[in-house]
Amino acid sequence: MIGKELLSKKPVSLSHVKELLSARDYSTKEATYEQTQTLDYATKFAKLSSDKAESLYNNLMNLENMTEDLAVKIVDFLPEDLESMKLLLSKPGSVPDSALSVALELTKKHAPSS
Repeated sequence: MIGKELLSKKPVSLSHVKELLSARDYSTKEATYEQTQTLDYATKFAKLSSDKAESLYNNLMNLENMTEDLAVKIVDFLPEDLESMKLLLSKPGSVPDSALSVALELTKKHAPSS
């Protein structure tokens, strides 16, 4: 068993996962296989720094009908157009197009330069 007890459950971005696992002190106890694989995955696919991801998440949470789950998905995927943004919705129409458009502008503002 990996953990003894679930203390809380909250969606977090890959950037936050990467920061948490990187900050752990592995000098007293070696990282588990799961921790190593998760850190490798987060390092490979996290598109934003932890600070930028948190800033984007906070801005998204101020939008109408935005949920924590959707905000984290947007932070992780950084969709580039409205159609891609709509694909992240668990229930189509649950967030108004106007809020999705604002979310799209926020992601473009926070996205890394390519």
